[in-house]
Amino acid sequence: MSLPSSDPSKLSKKFLLCSIVLIVVMGFLSYANSFSGQFLWDDESLIQYNPYIKDGAHVAKIFTSRMGSTAKEAGAFYRPVQTFSYFLDYSMFRLNPTGYHVINVVWHILVALALFILTQILFKNGKVSLLTAVLFVVHPLHTEAVAYISGRADSLAAFFMLGAYIVYLKHDQKKGILILCGMSLSYALALLSRENSIILPLLIGFYHYAFKKPVDRKAFLVLVGTVVLYVLWRIFVIKLGNMTQGEIPTMAQRFPGVFVALANYYRLLILPFDLHMEYGGILFPITDPGAILGFILSVVLVVYAFFQRKQNTFLFFSIGWFVITWLPVSNLVIPINAYMAEHWLYLPLIGFAFILAKFLVGLLENPKSKGIAITLMGAVLIFYTGITIKQNQYWNNDIRFYKRMLRYAPQSSRLYNNLAKAYHDAGKNDELIDLLKSAIQLQPDNALAHNNLGNAYKGIGKFEEAIGSYRQAIQIDPLHAGPYYNLSTIYSDVIGDTEEAIALLSK
Repeated sequence: MSLPSSDPSKLSKKFLLCSIVLIVVMGFLSYANSFSGQFLWDDESLIQYNPYIKDGAHVAKIFTSRMGSTAKEAGAFYRPVQTFSYFLDYSMFRLNPTGYHVINVVWHILVALALFILTQILFKNGKVSLLTAVLFVVHPLHTEAVAYISGRADSLAAFFMLGAYIVYLKHDQKKGILILCGMSLSYALALLSRENSIILPLLIGFYHYAFKKPVDRKAFLVLVGTVVLYVLWRIFVIKLGNMTQGEIPTMAQRFPGVFVALANYYRLLILPFDLHMEYGGILFPITDPGAILGFILSVVLVVYAFFQRKQNTFLFFSIGWFVITWLPVSNLVIPINAYMAEHWLYLPLIGFAFILAKFLVGLLENPKSKGIAITLMGAVLIFYTGITIKQNQYWNNDIRFYKRMLRYAPQSSRLYNNLAKAYHDAGKNDELIDLLKSAIQLQPDNALAHNNLGNAYKGIGKFEEAIGSYRQAIQIDPLHAGPYYNLSTIYSDVIGDTEEAIALLSK
């Protein structure tokens, strides 16, 4: 196959077609077993019980409300494109989770295809571009963003962000107001998909610095203008919200955890074992071995990359990509509700894929190591794809998922509560009360767990205990409608106090 050193449009049609087919096949192969997955975790509030996605009359509210507004629990996140995508899904699949899972995989594959195009424009090497995209599409670290329906924000933001990046780089060849409008629209959709897209101008500025390319002032100003409009919209129309609950730790308190996370990230990129959610907002001492290791490794990588910026621009740019795309989720400047999360590497992993692909292609192009390169490529792809397929299995069943998560986060009240609900939905009620008591012991103000405990007591006829649990839930969260309704059913059906039942329902 001929591989001219130019952009994808000038690659041989045969290579281009084969590349697209391979990326698509590897994507579906890696995630086909996720199609049988259930709704899990935040899928309940974002999809199952979200009225905004079930009625076209609410479309305007999707774009003027923060996520969680339907439950009177508006958080910091404003991701209307993600919610609108669920609106489109619901119009086709209703509440059949299979359709949502298929769409998640399609978006992930589209990101890999966009990455293939961008890599070819940047490095003009078809083999590196293809291998980068394939490594990206099969890497197990992405299971949280792909096999988990509510993780779709990562792929949406990445696709539109990479699209804007591609249009920016090609603007010098196809100038015009429509091209700039398309770039701005793509970037706006990225910003409205996930907040970390805000770093695109910095990422493009780094491209100009690394490759010594002149800045396209008009296109760059359009990007900056898009960010400014987005920030003004967020501040004055949508309003800002806290990304953490309770007391916000200081930067000094968060600082060691930044490097503990980095040490874990470096390991997970290469050896993605023990993948899970719910890392939590743990604060680490400065003397923590993980913090020390992460700090040393990070300093060595950054310093080495800087001193290699002239001799090895590829390495410098790849490490810079990782650092810049990691910054918004680093916990350095903006405190977040966990010290790390695997899906936060959705964009940073591209820098790792650049480096690994370049290394393997370098071996492949050397006649002496060609056999080793082919063996390594096959082994790496089989290794990553196999782990991804295995990891998807945990996302297919809610009981299996929550039990696995509790192995890694035994102090999570939310996990105990969700596992209890999963048991209840499956008709397994033996362990409900113990699980819910564990949830409450870990978090006494968990109103949802108190409400669910009331349901468990009511289910076995312990109505006095149920009333106490419902009253406790109402005291903790008087704006949650569930406990009022559940309590009213006891007063109407068991006690026979219709007046109290009506008062509770009116409330």
